Amino acid sequence: MVYLNTNTANQDAWLSLDEGRQYFNVAFTNYLLILTYEMTGEQLAQVVTVINENERVTKIRLTTVGLTDAGKYKYDVYGQNSAVNLDPTDESVVGLVERGSMILSNGTIYFDVSTPTIPVDVIYTGA
Repeated sequence: MVYLNTNTANQDAWLSLDEGRQYFNVAFTNYLLILTYEMTGEQLAQVVTVINENERVTKIRLTTVGLTDAGKYKYDVYGQNSAVNLDPTDESVVGLVERGSMILSNGTIYFDVSTPTIPVDVIYTGA
């Protein structure tokens, strides 16, 4: 599971995108990431910046600016040969590389951890 903050630019995520390349015989140069909020269907599409990539893991930099609702999001990553395309049906898109879930948090604490008071005047009678 990937955890990010809502409405925040320049966040890093580690995905296994290089594994998806083996399914395509056409090379591609960029990744198109589409985040979809599961409750409302609100979407954010972007071409992510690859920071580091090897056979095991790809470190990408992305933004969640504009996504203000905390919760579970679905992500789809497409391989494409365009640095500006945001449409997964465009002809520059080679195909779907990875699909998964992300949790976006806004820092709200939904519960308080109570500090229990332990009474010191309990008498043990052995019974």
